[in-house]
Amino acid sequence: MEVVAVEPTALQVTWVGLPSGPVEVAVEPQRGAARRLLRDSDGGPGGVVVDDLAPATPLVLRVAGRRFDLRTPQLPAGEELCRFATVSDVHLGNPSVGIFHTMRERDDPVDPHPLRCGRAAIREARGWGAELLVVKGDLVEHGHPEQWDMADALLADAGVPVTFVPGNHEVKRSPRAERRDVLDGAEVELVRGVAHRDLPGLRLVLVDTTIDGRGHGAVRHLVEEVADVVADASGPTVVAMHHYAQRFQLPWFWPPGIPGREARRFLDALVRANPATLVTSGHTHRNRARRHGPLVVTEVGSTKDFPGVWGGYVVHEGGIRQTVRRTLDRSAMGWTEYTRRAVGGIWGRWSMGDLDDRCISHDWDR
Repeated sequence: MEVVAVEPTALQVTWVGLPSGPVEVAVEPQRGAARRLLRDSDGGPGGVVVDDLAPATPLVLRVAGRRFDLRTPQLPAGEELCRFATVSDVHLGNPSVGIFHTMRERDDPVDPHPLRCGRAAIREARGWGAELLVVKGDLVEHGHPEQWDMADALLADAGVPVTFVPGNHEVKRSPRAERRDVLDGAEVELVRGVAHRDLPGLRLVLVDTTIDGRGHGAVRHLVEEVADVVADASGPTVVAMHHYAQRFQLPWFWPPGIPGREARRFLDALVRANPATLVTSGHTHRNRARRHGPLVVTEVGSTKDFPGVWGGYVVHEGGIRQTVRRTLDRSAMGWTEYTRRAVGGIWGRWSMGDLDDRCISHDWDR
């Protein structure tokens, strides 16, 4: 049993291995009547989202005999202005998971796991209320034409505007000049260099951190341009990119991101340009959050392997909140739960992160 998300007004809990039959989920606030929900279990992994909770409220969650003492965080200041979602590391065309690529589906499915997990994540993010979808790189595995065709079909069905920031897998094996400018059917904005969208209450800045033929990223050639775009915003900003900002010059885990000294110069420039900024990336397939001065810096995991997540961002007049939720679709969750066992089971403990890595409620003036 895992509490995946605790937000000001909602929570998500997931389970594995419960017997088939009804699952009672009870939420008991200190004040007010308890709420009870029933969900069916087929004996496999499952989960539920409980909405309409009160912010900043202690509560007890009981699921199948387990008790969790929780507290919903405070809402950021002001009214809600807009919502957008991100997905990362979909890897269409990759049939396997694990260091030696030994974890594969038994049969050759019509909908391979990267496609069905990506589709389910987008569908659930849209149902949550996302008005825009940001794809933070590694949408395809090798950039083969058939993989781009899958990407076009996937994003054409998104139901909301889509902007796509490339990742290393889009350029690592195929030179940038040979990349297909597909996704026309999906009307997707393909970011090269630096782009931005002004949303209600926020400027969304999109940064292409890729280097042709390489796995790690770079921002040194973009620092001034990004800082100018961030500084020119009329309010707070979110910077979305594929590669993460390393803490150290050399990576201490795989995969490498943006080298430490370069990453610090970039983040320091953002602090000077606009301290009301959140930076979010993918690439690592894990969930993490940290602070760099006033900045909030997050990594959000992959849709295709454990824990199988998407990120949601709610913009308020005085702040922002991030939620990371697992995709609950059964056909997707069965696969992502299987991949928990990757790397001898270490992956399941490493990739999820802590609750504070996934769910953040942040006032810009803090």
